[in-house]
Amino acid sequence: MLKLYVEVDEPMITDKYIDLHTHSTFSDGTYTPTQLVKAAKDANLSAVALTDHDCVDGVGEALEAGKSFGIEVIPGIELAAYYNNPVETEIHIVGLFLDYTNEPLLKKTKEIMEERTNRNIKMTARLTELGFPMTYDELCAEAGRDSCSRTHYANLMVKKGYTKTKKEAFQKYISHGMAGFVPRVLPTPKECIDLITHSGGVAVLAHPTLYGMNYNQIRLMAKELMLLGLTGIEVKYSTYKPEQEREITRIATELGLKSSGGSDFHGLNKPEISIGTGRGRLCIPHYFLQGLRP
Repeated sequence: MLKLYVEVDEPMITDKYIDLHTHSTFSDGTYTPTQLVKAAKDANLSAVALTDHDCVDGVGEALEAGKSFGIEVIPGIELAAYYNNPVETEIHIVGLFLDYTNEPLLKKTKEIMEERTNRNIKMTARLTELGFPMTYDELCAEAGRDSCSRTHYANLMVKKGYTKTKKEAFQKYISHGMAGFVPRVLPTPKECIDLITHSGGVAVLAHPTLYGMNYNQIRLMAKELMLLGLTGIEVKYSTYKPEQEREITRIATELGLKSSGGSDFHGLNKPEISIGTGRGRLCIPHYFLQGLRP
């Protein structure tokens, strides 16, 4: 398979840092792929992965920007799935090093995006019924395209004066279980992992501390996902406390999962998160990249 990235010959680079979890305007970020790659270069990163939600539409632009700015760009994606043990929980799986031109990948992500559109049409109607009038066209205008997330709902609700802050919009109306929330129809973890691996990529469990599980439950989930082809886990992430980073690293070591990490950069939609450094203390060593390469 043709490798759509540039390999680095150095076997162990310890004085350079990377970011393997970021989002552009092709999902719910505010930086274009070119702007994001330039920001990574300006932050002195040696590599960055573009992992937009459910699509790879921005990867081509990011790769071209990487060539222009002299920084390695990893083709990626972030997929959502429902994990059913012990209760149904939405989890996220990042794919890295995938062939973003793979036809089955493009076909499936198109289906996922169509389902996301159907959900968004229902959710705008639900919020209108609750007394917060909005249209799907307004939501798309807020997003700048038809790939809309709950972040765009929150932005729109603030602009319309329905809530004072995005946090209030999430807490009161559009989070799981709230009156304005409409759940998505999601693929299974196996479908997500197969989609990534069949596209030549490696599958990484994203931010496992965000799923409301204790460490034993996270370990069990990771072990089960390994049987489906999971390769790595994010041992470094913007919101991790030191104890969380230690525990997730311990789980990775015990299970033989490869280490990954990322800021989950969204530009102005998460202004407290900087590319590469997260909330200020994030440092993801370049050697993680060597371990993850397929």
